[in-house]
Amino acid sequence: MYPVIIQIGPLIVYSLWLFAGLALLAGVFVFTSFAKIKKLQMNFVYNHSLEIFIAGLVMARLFFVIKNYQIYFYQFSVSSFKSIFFIWDKGLSFLGAVIGITLAIVFFAKREDEPLRKWLDILTISVLAGLFISHIGAFLDGVGHGTPTSLPWGITIESPTIKYAVPIHPTQIYTALYSIIIAGILTYTFLRKKLESGLITAYGILTYAFFTFVTGFMRGDDVLTLIWLREEQIVSIIAMFIAGGYIYSRYNNNISRKISDNNIL
Repeated sequence: MYPVIIQIGPLIVYSLWLFAGLALLAGVFVFTSFAKIKKLQMNFVYNHSLEIFIAGLVMARLFFVIKNYQIYFYQFSVSSFKSIFFIWDKGLSFLGAVIGITLAIVFFAKREDEPLRKWLDILTISVLAGLFISHIGAFLDGVGHGTPTSLPWGITIESPTIKYAVPIHPTQIYTALYSIIIAGILTYTFLRKKLESGLITAYGILTYAFFTFVTGFMRGDDVLTLIWLREEQIVSIIAMFIAGGYIYSRYNNNISRKISDNNIL
């Protein structure tokens, strides 16, 4: 484990932050590249880049604070309240950031009559590409580690934050791998296939949520659980139902349209 990449005097570069920054840069690069390929108006994003960034940052912090409320609200005092704003303590939620950015894009796209589904398709692929990099940082930092395993690729990590002294699942690597695989498949589909706008987003959410649900059974870090399911697994189930319902509705609409066209002919 390498939670610290570089330390020169008071200057400390944490692997989690470094790879989160690289993930952001990669996501922005993919996002802008695909927007240009699809001839979308990049001025829409440029004009609201600050608002989109702030929305992502605020939601990332808010989700983390709510999830770890016992850290920030163990007592009612001015110092504990002020600690909410100390974002340099590595207390940011990637899910919260994605939700914040998505809500901001949805808001501005609807207000300015932009093709929302096309923007969301591009955002989905960009997020998955960024997830690949960010989970490598999580692996180096040791967060989101797995449970003990006898599989040959199990890894042993000596760290006070990890309660297992035996080989464990490298769940962060699992997540990184299926993130980039899904991103690759969606990219090929997005560029090569004529798929209705919005379906890239739905398929991306559905597949990522499914694998997140499965990987959840291999996670060894302590989180809130409900009926033996981790919180991210519960979120994954909800996401799968929403995405699956959308795909089903579009499929039915296409069938109805074809039947209607045939009747006209």
